[in-house]
Amino acid sequence: MTAGVRVGGVAALLAVVFAAAALAGRAFGPDTGADGAVAHEHAAGPVHRDAPAGLSLTADGLRLVAAETTTLRPRRRERFAFRIVDARGATVRAFATEQGRRMHLIVVRRDLTAYRHLHPAQARDGTWTTPLRLPAAGAYRAFADFRTGGRRHTLGVDLLAAGTFEPRPLPAPTATARTDGYEVALHRHGPGELSFTVRRRGVPVADLQPYLGARGHLVVLRAGDLAYAHVHPLTGARAANEIAFESAAPAPGRYRLFLQFRHAGRVRTAAFTREVTR
Repeated sequence: MTAGVRVGGVAALLAVVFAAAALAGRAFGPDTGADGAVAHEHAAGPVHRDAPAGLSLTADGLRLVAAETTTLRPRRRERFAFRIVDARGATVRAFATEQGRRMHLIVVRRDLTAYRHLHPAQARDGTWTTPLRLPAAGAYRAFADFRTGGRRHTLGVDLLAAGTFEPRPLPAPTATARTDGYEVALHRHGPGELSFTVRRRGVPVADLQPYLGARGHLVVLRAGDLAYAHVHPLTGARAANEIAFESAAPAPGRYRLFLQFRHAGRVRTAAFTREVTR
């Protein structure tokens, strides 16, 4: 599912970053009141000044190199290829499995109206390739999310699709989202955990299927600069229709949360907005 949103105002200062847990791949969620409405939040804990993930082509001595082009045609299925190279320019070939895959490629339009989660294939020369269809004109960001050398890394590159581009407003924070006939509710369980419950036609979905080796998958992006966090799911659940994740408070800003879960043999995507005021 894609949800109409708009790049949230002036880009956040790069010096203001996610809390340390976010940089480790944790997610953040909105507080909800007794009526389930999302409240505006206040960031808690110290603010760290390391660079947030996904804002650069280079980090930790690694670099993302687009093998062909970063300009694609909208609504066309095209080949996107890239390599990860080390500080000497040598192509990295050794990657560890993370959530069932050796490479996760997240592609979003910069106004957050489109979201794709892909798993490229690696050739013998180390090049990663995947078919990619950008649904509309605009500027996009692709995040290569992987683990190598015992550490997790996220490198980002801009993609362009020619044509008329009109950003849309970011939806207001809400504790519920609908996708493909499913109703998804967001819950906050103190400072360290958030969860989602899935219903269909008002009935709890008790037979959620594994996706990427877990009950669900969550990516959090900050509007404005698209600082990135890939969140690890928790193994436990209070109910059969619940998907739980680690949580931490980020720096001030507006965030878009993309939850993915599998049911009836298909992966569904639900999107939520969160705002942190200070």
